[in-house]
Amino acid sequence: MLLVYGVIAEQAVVDVAPEFAVIKAAGLAALVKTINHSISRDSAEVLAYGQQIQQWHQQTTLIPIRYGSVLIDEAAVIEYLLAHQIDYQGMLVELADCEEMGVRLLSELMPSDRSALSGLAYLQARKQAYSVPEFIEQQVSEMNKALAGLYRQQNLVIDVFNGYQSYLLSYLVPRSNLGLFRQVLGDVDKDGVVSGPWPVYSFVH
Repeated sequence: MLLVYGVIAEQAVVDVAPEFAVIKAAGLAALVKTINHSISRDSAEVLAYGQQIQQWHQQTTLIPIRYGSVLIDEAAVIEYLLAHQIDYQGMLVELADCEEMGVRLLSELMPSDRSALSGLAYLQARKQAYSVPEFIEQQVSEMNKALAGLYRQQNLVIDVFNGYQSYLLSYLVPRSNLGLFRQVLGDVDKDGVVSGPWPVYSFVH
């Protein structure tokens, strides 16, 4: 079995240790590793997987694959690349020479007595919990305005994080803009938790 780490352009040059292989097709190349066991969920294994992706990401434009993606053999990898060639070739253009930066904004969750809610009221409460409050929208708008021209794409993911409502903004930032992006972000953002740069996980679809 082959554990898939990521996809790069066929002509891209990366340092590949002996335990890894590069399988090429359709102008693309998959970075893989042979495994003879089931996928481990051990945190050390997951961390090592992410560190390897980070290493290749620093060398070239890479479409990172989520941990646990396995194909049976080289023929299956080639078939996979052929099936996704249009999407992946377009994605490599979009992601070219970019980093991902994140900003996490938090607001307190409003406690509710679920036992006292009807089915409809509960669904409405859940909908409200995953809506974006006006003050968060304002913060996002101010950041996007200040950072205009310094990033290619931006998305927002709403979730619950450590008992707070979490709003994770992800920015796709060209490496040439990264220094100025971080400087401007530091000037405009006083409440968010900034992370990155990372491989571009949030912009792979």
